[in-house]
Amino acid sequence: MRLPWQSGAVSVWKRGFPFYLAKPRSAVEKLRASAARQVWREGSIWKRAVLVGAMAASWPIVTLFQSAKAGRAIARETGAAFLPSLFKLYAVALTRNVPPPHYAKYWLVYGPESLPLPDLLIEPDQRTLTKLSQARGAVLQDVQDKARFERICRQQGLPCIPTIASFDNGHVTGEQQVNEWPDAVFVKALTGNRGAGAERWDRSGSHFVSSNGMKLTGEELLSGLRRQNCIVQPLVVDCDPLRDLGSVALSSLRVITVKGKARATVVAALFSLADESDALISHLGTACGIDVEYGTIIQAGPARPKEGVTRKPQWDTLVGVSLPFWAETVDLVRKAHYEAFPAFVTLGWDIALTAAGPVLLETNVSWAVANHQFRTGPLGRTALGDVIDELLSTAPDRLSANPAT
Repeated sequence: MRLPWQSGAVSVWKRGFPFYLAKPRSAVEKLRASAARQVWREGSIWKRAVLVGAMAASWPIVTLFQSAKAGRAIARETGAAFLPSLFKLYAVALTRNVPPPHYAKYWLVYGPESLPLPDLLIEPDQRTLTKLSQARGAVLQDVQDKARFERICRQQGLPCIPTIASFDNGHVTGEQQVNEWPDAVFVKALTGNRGAGAERWDRSGSHFVSSNGMKLTGEELLSGLRRQNCIVQPLVVDCDPLRDLGSVALSSLRVITVKGKARATVVAALFSLADESDALISHLGTACGIDVEYGTIIQAGPARPKEGVTRKPQWDTLVGVSLPFWAETVDLVRKAHYEAFPAFVTLGWDIALTAAGPVLLETNVSWAVANHQFRTGPLGRTALGDVIDELLSTAPDRLSANPAT
């Protein structure tokens, strides 16, 4: 049974404090304050009273424990004094609705003195933008289902990786094409999963051989796929310039676009170079921040930045390198957002840079805001801030702190 203060699977403490006690200093904080006020408009009067009361009572208690945990992590990683860190984390949680784990994550990367907190997006802000997209008519399944996404792109004439077969809760398409496919294929989850469980299968006569050495007939492979919700696609190969940079598998470029009333605009980009010797996908390789105006690498480091990581010499050599097909990539994602998915406020596009040019792999409504801001700075200082101001001036009552995702 869903309790009055629950909405979907997001608990009270993740939704935040129903009061924004400080004066918003930026577009991002205005968005967060509007989301907090939205709680007062949800459901009947008695449900609102229970919801606000539960949140007001639980948020200070839960965040105190979270502040202590995050403060200990900061003290351990940086040597900062525990109590001042705890008080700062707790004060920001109460006044600006920033959960301590999010604050601590940025603190460890930026440092407390230069932390641009007013302009940094956190995951709850992204959920709020997703809810606003839904209010504008966006259908999340259009982008979350990879087979459906491919169909929409193909209908719009956008270059994208084709679907060989899909398996969706017993509904199967393209089985025969798998058996007849002459080359390597890539199998991944139909929705979400962030690359986990992805598998490459190379063709060997009448059999398929996986990247870990398993050998199956076409029917044996299909038998296993029928028990999953997955999609089968052709293997895509990097262009030569990426291989020259050290790519050994498929590297990917994630480009973030935002759209208000005008055409879509690129605000951030992150290039994942699959340069680990045993890489199957690029998630654990080198992450590179991209200058969105020129398409050059401005920062390179580990996929998951943290204190104490020793820099590798090749990271410094990547800085200043221009990505191939940058102008074509920008044109592609802007066109795709504006023409194929115009109701979405923000989207994160995964692009393969092939010999033939950029190809759409998928797009995401949740595109890891922290990773981009670690590499290229706060998103509130980009065109996203202008779009937020525009949206708040035209549809403030549509915002919610807890959309279904």
